[in-house]
Amino acid sequence: MKKALTCLLVMLLCAGIVIPAMAANVFLFTTKSVQLFEGQTYQTEVRREGNYDGDGEVVYAATKTNVATVSEDGIITAVGKGTTEVTASLMRNGKRVGQTKVTVQVLRAVQKVTLNTVKLSVYDPDHPSVASLLKAPTENQVLVIPAGTAVPLAATCTPEDASSKKITYTTSDAGVARISGTSLKAVQRGECDLTVQSAQNPEVTETFRVLVIQPVKKITIDAGDKKVAAGSRMELDAICAPDNASITEVTWSSKNPNIATVDESGMVTGVKKGTASIVATAADGSKVTGTVMITVTQPVTSINITQADIPVVVGRTAQAKIQVLPAEANDKTVTWSTSDTSIATVRNGQITGVKAGICTVTCTSNSNPEVSATATVTVSQLVTKIVNVNDPSELTLKTGESGQLKWSVQPDDATNKGLTFKSQAPKVATVDANGVVTAVGRGVATITATAQDASKRQGNIKVTVIQPVTGVSMQRDLYYVQRGGASNVRAVVQPKNANNQKVIWSSADDRIASVRSNGTITGLVSGITSGMTTVYAYTDDGGFTASTQIRVGDFNEAVMVESLEVNANNEIRIVLRNMSQELTLENVHYKIECFDYDGNPMICNQDGESTFFEGDYPFVLNPYERTTHGAFRFRNYVIDQSLGSVVLTILNWKDSDGYTWYIPEDDQIRTMWTRYNYNNNYNYNNAEQGVG
Repeated sequence: MKKALTCLLVMLLCAGIVIPAMAANVFLFTTKSVQLFEGQTYQTEVRREGNYDGDGEVVYAATKTNVATVSEDGIITAVGKGTTEVTASLMRNGKRVGQTKVTVQVLRAVQKVTLNTVKLSVYDPDHPSVASLLKAPTENQVLVIPAGTAVPLAATCTPEDASSKKITYTTSDAGVARISGTSLKAVQRGECDLTVQSAQNPEVTETFRVLVIQPVKKITIDAGDKKVAAGSRMELDAICAPDNASITEVTWSSKNPNIATVDESGMVTGVKKGTASIVATAADGSKVTGTVMITVTQPVTSINITQADIPVVVGRTAQAKIQVLPAEANDKTVTWSTSDTSIATVRNGQITGVKAGICTVTCTSNSNPEVSATATVTVSQLVTKIVNVNDPSELTLKTGESGQLKWSVQPDDATNKGLTFKSQAPKVATVDANGVVTAVGRGVATITATAQDASKRQGNIKVTVIQPVTGVSMQRDLYYVQRGGASNVRAVVQPKNANNQKVIWSSADDRIASVRSNGTITGLVSGITSGMTTVYAYTDDGGFTASTQIRVGDFNEAVMVESLEVNANNEIRIVLRNMSQELTLENVHYKIECFDYDGNPMICNQDGESTFFEGDYPFVLNPYERTTHGAFRFRNYVIDQSLGSVVLTILNWKDSDGYTWYIPEDDQIRTMWTRYNYNNNYNYNNAEQGVG
């Protein structure tokens, strides 16, 4: 159908037939886009032609109402920076029959422009540096530029998110200063205005008075000795050349502010030890600088003597130790002095004691004499000798006694004469804190006195403790002494460790018994005549006395063997007689030896080895009485064959007083029985004394 219609139209045109024009249907905004600043309004206009003309309601809407809104009359109001679309719709009978759109761009306008003056020389118009140089008054700030120089220009827009931040710069007299790109070039001395303007909003400007001056060519800094102490200040003076320089003011800065700082007037303050570079920069913008190196010294701020009280001994030295602060101080040297050289001297901190006393030493900083420290020096005189002045020089005490020791502590001016006492043998003698010695036990003790001061000098004394005799007794109350013989008697001196054990002996009757001794506790009693007497012992120390009874008699022969028989059954019968004049005997201790027929010893002991045995024979015999029941058997003694002979020896006897007399071996009588001499006894000691 469309192809046929097209062909018809072509044919009509070729035939030269004119067709009347048809009316266009148009519903469009008169502009495709709108650019507004925030807060501005714009009245839209819609073009309606053809079918869109006539009746129908036009309805407006904005896609982003935070950017722009539109009223029912088509008035657009810019709200916020951004882009949105506003539509107009033709409504007939509740249906949209046509629509058009317009793009709305809302811009944020520049409100303020600000020239960055950080690196520019800008002054208030009434500043002394520029006020006298201005030929025409101004309320604007003054931008100073040395002739022949150029400075970069940079400005910022407010708000920062303005839609366009483009800035334009213009001068009122290009013959004095002109704009080249973003630089301001000073052409010649004079004045003109610099206008900083927003390209987006030309109504927003900032104006400066440009003052082209004679620049400073050289700056010399007068800094004295160029030294300042940390914490102290020094003033610098900047001299600008040439003399006809328009502005001679400078700005001060420190390249090493941790070492030294400088204020706007050139006052330098030392911070810490080191070297700082102080710079004076011409304030006229010429960028000419002068530099000086300042040395910051660290003074001594305090001195600390580590010991507040320093002890020193006469004739000796003590080294005072100090701490000079701070550690980085340049000059830590000090000078020492003493308040009394007669007590102590000091050199390089070494204190020498002169005499006992108290003085003060002072340490003063050489670099900062206001700083010093003091310490108290106590000089003491040590003990040089401790002398025992007891008379006699050695002390002798009896146990239980006490004695006060005496000492001389030298020299007389010793500071501390206190002594400490000690006994090297406390079981012999003790000593208390006051030097009182108490005798404890027999012996010798050394008492040492030690100086309580640092000298630790010592003195000694020898203390001899004597144990006195407290009594004497006899070892036995009764001694038997053989007539014509001798026996020892013994005294017991109490206590047994008494020093003097000497005893003097005597006999009450020298006709019965005599006694002699060399002064010992043992006396030798000689029996002279049978009888009883008393022997006395006298102690040399204390005169104590003890005595014992001495009985003299023929005790070796007090027991006589009258008969010795052995029968075929190996039964032995003996008969004994008491031969003493005054003793009652109660027991004898004997020894029996056995022999065979050939006279050879034969075993007769239950141990199976010995050829003899010993035994006791109890009885009671008054003087000269004899036994009546002396028969006994060998019992379990080993007898392998018949006895050839038997020898009986009386070894000792015991009387009714419990005294046992031991017959000396040389005085023992051996009585023999032989089978060949039955009923006959044979005395081995004396063959002529056989008993029938």
